[in-house]
Amino acid sequence: MQHAIVRAFAWAGGLTLLLAIAGGAVLANSFLRRIDAITRTNRAIMEGDLSARIPVRGTHDEIDQLIASLNAMLGRIQQLMDGLRQVSSDIAHDLRTPLGRLRQHLEDARERAKTTADYDAATDAAIAEADELLETFSALLRIAQVEAGAQKSAFAELDLSALARSVGEAYQPAAEDSGHTLDIHIEDGVHLTGDRQLLAQMISNLVENALHHTPDDSSVTLALRRTGARFDIEVADNGPGIPEAERGRVFDRFYRLDRSRSTAGSGLGLALVKAIAGLHGLSIELTDRKPGLGVVVTGTAAR
Repeated sequence: MQHAIVRAFAWAGGLTLLLAIAGGAVLANSFLRRIDAITRTNRAIMEGDLSARIPVRGTHDEIDQLIASLNAMLGRIQQLMDGLRQVSSDIAHDLRTPLGRLRQHLEDARERAKTTADYDAATDAAIAEADELLETFSALLRIAQVEAGAQKSAFAELDLSALARSVGEAYQPAAEDSGHTLDIHIEDGVHLTGDRQLLAQMISNLVENALHHTPDDSSVTLALRRTGARFDIEVADNGPGIPEAERGRVFDRFYRLDRSRSTAGSGLGLALVKAIAGLHGLSIELTDRKPGLGVVVTGTAAR
C-alpha cells in the first residue's frame, strides 16, 4: 500500500509538472506574441505610420485593457499631429498674402516713391501689414497657451452675469455705429469658476463675429439663461447664417467662409473661443435660427 501511494504521488507529481510546463509555455508564447505585436506597431509608428494600431484580442484581460489605452493614446497623438500639420499649412497659406503685400509695398516705395509723402504712405501701408501679421501670431500664441492650460492658475469664482452684461454694454455703441441692434438679456446670479479675462475674450469674440458677419440693420442678441445648475450663453443673429456643411469647421484655425480672403480677419476668433470654452469645461453648439445663427455655450454654474 505504501509503495502504491508513493508511485501514485510520483505519477501525479510528474503529470502536474508536465502540465505546468506545457501551460507555462503556452501562456509565455501567447504573451510574447502580443509583445511582438506591440513592438511591430511601435516600429511602424517610428517609421512614420501614425495610423498603426495594436490589435486587440477581445479577451478584456489586463493586457487588452493596456492595449486599448495605448491605442487611445496613439489616436490622440495622431489627431494632434494632423492638427499640427494642418495649422502649419494654414499658417503658410494665410500669411503668404500679407507678406506678399508687405513686400509689394516696399518694392513700390523703392521704385516709385519720389517725395516724402510717397515714402510716408508706403511706410504706413507696410506698418499696417506688419501689425496684421503680429496680431495673427499673437492670436496663435494665445490659443496655444489656453490649450496648454497655462491660465488655470488664475481661476477664481466670478459673477458671470455681471461679466456678460458689461461686455454687451461695451459693444452696444459699436453695434449702433455699424447699423446693428444689440439686445442684451442677462439673468442675474450666475457664477462660474474661471479666468475673467479669458471669459470676457470669449464673449467678445462671439459678439464681434456676429456683428462682423451680418449685414447692416441686422439684430444681434446676447443672452445668459440658467436652468437649474446649468447655464447657457447665447449669441444669436438674424443674418445669413452658416451653411450646415460648413458648421463643423468654423472653429478650426484660419478657417473662413470667404475663400478669397477679401474681407478683414484672420479666422482665429472662433478658434480662440473653442480653446477658452474647452479650458473651462464648456460645450459649444451652433443652432440654426432660420434666419441667422446662434452660438450656444453651455456649462455648470458654480452656485
